[in-house]
Amino acid sequence: MKILHVIRKTNDHYAFDVIQRQRQAGENEVAVLLLQDAVLTPPDDEAGLFVCGDDAAARGVAPRGERVGYDDIVKMLLEYDSVVSW
Repeated sequence: MKILHVIRKTNDHYAFDVIQRQRQAGENEVAVLLLQDAVLTPPDDEAGLFVCGDDAAARGVAPRGERVGYDDIVKMLLEYDSVVSW
């Protein structure tokens, strides 16, 4: 199963804990999409990390992970089996 976690707030420690546990279990493909203020505090692990390029530019940060645009985000929302919004 492919799981996409969409994080919008900074320092959402609970979300990052859940993501880390899912990745350690190794049963699913887990990706993280950072939007809005979440681009300011990316997680330590850059594997499967996507960052909204417009949100990063608006906040003046150079994103870690793969920079994506709105068209890419829409494709991701449809591509993943499960989408969790934090």
